[in-house]
Amino acid sequence: MVHLTPEQLTVVRQYAALLDTIEEGFRYVMESFANYERTQGDVVLADIFTAFGQIDTTNERSFAHFFADDIALLNELQRFSSVVEEAWKLDGKLHDPNAKQQIVEKHLAPAFEAWKVSVMQHLRPYVEQ
Repeated sequence: MVHLTPEQLTVVRQYAALLDTIEEGFRYVMESFANYERTQGDVVLADIFTAFGQIDTTNERSFAHFFADDIALLNELQRFSSVVEEAWKLDGKLHDPNAKQQIVEKHLAPAFEAWKVSVMQHLRPYVEQ
C-alpha cells in the first residue's frame, strides 16, 4: 500500500464519496424513467456527466501521482475510459426518452457500477484508514 499524506487521503475519501453520489444519481435517473414525480432526471444526468469530468481530471492529475507505484490501481483508473465510452452512446439521443432509458439502464449505469466496485477494491484500504 502506498503511503499517502493526510491531504492525499482527503482527496481519496472525497473521490470515493463522489462515486457513491454518482451511484445515487443513477438510481434517481433510472427511477425518473418510471416515476414521473422524479422530474429532475435530466438535471441529475447532466450532473453525473460533470462528475465524470471530475473523475477523469482527478485520475490524471492527482491519482496518477499518488499511486504511481500501484500499477493495478492505475490500470483500474484507466478503465474509467470504458464508462466514458458508454456515456458517449447518449450523444444525440438525450431527446429520445426510450433510447436514453435503454442506454442508461443497460449500458452506462452497469458499466459505472462495475468499474466503481473494481476501483473501490483498490481504494477501500485508503478510505478506511
